[in-house]
Amino acid sequence: MTDQRIRIQLVEDEVEFAELLREILVHVSAAQFEVAHARQFSELVAQLRAREPDVILLDLSLPDRQGLEAYHDLQRLAPGMPIVIMTGLDDERLAVEAVRAGAQDYLVKGQFDGRLLSRVIRYALERKQAEEALREREEFFRLILENVTDLIAVIDEHGKRAYNSPSYRNILGDPERLRGTNSFEEIHPEDRERVKAIFRESLATGVGRRTEYRFLLPDGTIRHVESQGSVIREPGGQPARLVVVSRDITERKEAVEVLRSALADVKKSHDDLKAAQLQSVQAERLEAVSTFAAGVAHEVKNPLQTLILSIDYLSNHVVTEDKTAAGLLTEMGRAVQRVDGVIRGLVEFSGHVKREVKPEDLSALMEQSLQAVAFELGARPVRLVTELATGLPPIKVDAKALRHVLISLLMNCLRAMPDGGTLATRTFAQVPGAVIAEIENAFGPATTTSAVPGAEGADKAARAKEIGLGVSVLRKILGRFGATIDWTKPGETGNKYTLVFRS
Repeated sequence: MTDQRIRIQLVEDEVEFAELLREILVHVSAAQFEVAHARQFSELVAQLRAREPDVILLDLSLPDRQGLEAYHDLQRLAPGMPIVIMTGLDDERLAVEAVRAGAQDYLVKGQFDGRLLSRVIRYALERKQAEEALREREEFFRLILENVTDLIAVIDEHGKRAYNSPSYRNILGDPERLRGTNSFEEIHPEDRERVKAIFRESLATGVGRRTEYRFLLPDGTIRHVESQGSVIREPGGQPARLVVVSRDITERKEAVEVLRSALADVKKSHDDLKAAQLQSVQAERLEAVSTFAAGVAHEVKNPLQTLILSIDYLSNHVVTEDKTAAGLLTEMGRAVQRVDGVIRGLVEFSGHVKREVKPEDLSALMEQSLQAVAFELGARPVRLVTELATGLPPIKVDAKALRHVLISLLMNCLRAMPDGGTLATRTFAQVPGAVIAEIENAFGPATTTSAVPGAEGADKAARAKEIGLGVSVLRKILGRFGATIDWTKPGETGNKYTLVFRS
């Protein structure tokens, strides 16, 4: 307004006072003010249609309008126009009420000069412009708040709600009804004290924090919320209120849980597939071993029978005084019988690649396996100790495959005792739901006829190596039935195999 004339619309029924007012303005600055005069309200309406002023000086005592009615009608006629009320001493109360209703200021006739009048007019224009700018900003922010989905709240130092954005309507209802209520009331009881502590800390330090918590709604629904607080300070710098911008992250958390569950399912499927592939590979390997064993057994069986018959014939029909030769024939007979037992085991193993799994009695299978190695037991000074429980819960296995495992373990124990010892077998049930078989041997210190230094230790090492042969293969066979095998060495001169079956 400093670079152009200020257009003033004067509404005054007293012509003399109107002329005096014009002279006052001209005396202050004729170049700054342009004055138009209307003596009554109807005349003002006509002039406003022809020319829009910058400010209106309104007398509340007009021939066709009186009191606050004149102001309210003018306000409706020219909304947003800055209005300064002119009144006498008797009507000052009405002027104050008009200011409260929106007028920019008021002047009492006879109590102002040109400088005061000029200042009031300029201040009225500036205040109206500031009000308009503020109104535009408020409208701008109102539109933003009405269209954002984030939850915006202003919380006072007592934890009461001073403001809630319209987006709260979808969660807590009408935002206007929330004003003055406890902002912690809807927070889940398990999260409430933690959020209160963060609120107090933010006000004490002046630094807002981000946190997650849950709303527990009246209908029992739980909504997950992520909030960021910012401190509003008083003019003196003390934290007074907290602006909290929140976001409903319920759907995001649910999506994360679905994704996590899906990833877990994918991992389980991958592990199951990997296990199935490994089991398939093991089955193929076992079938290959079985095929190879069948070929070896077929190739060795016929020559072996010839050896058995030949040794038997020589032992019964050839008379010799050579005790060494007779002893060799006896040892050869035992050796070929041992080989024959191994070949029978290979034939049995190779003939049962397709397993027939059904409930079996573990004690009965152990007893059958002991009978299969009876020849080896009789050929060695071995003391047999058996503790086979009766009435054990049945185990689901392939009987022939398990007998092959038990015979292999028994033979391992017997081979480790060429000079004699003790062979112990046990079966028993263990809570919860486990049936156990134990095969244990105990033998004296290893002996050797070798004159080579250190031969005794080498013999013991060779014997230990022989005992360990095949355990890994047997473990895989047992694994097909859900059983496990544990090999321990209770002492330097003994071995123990523990087989655990889940009934």
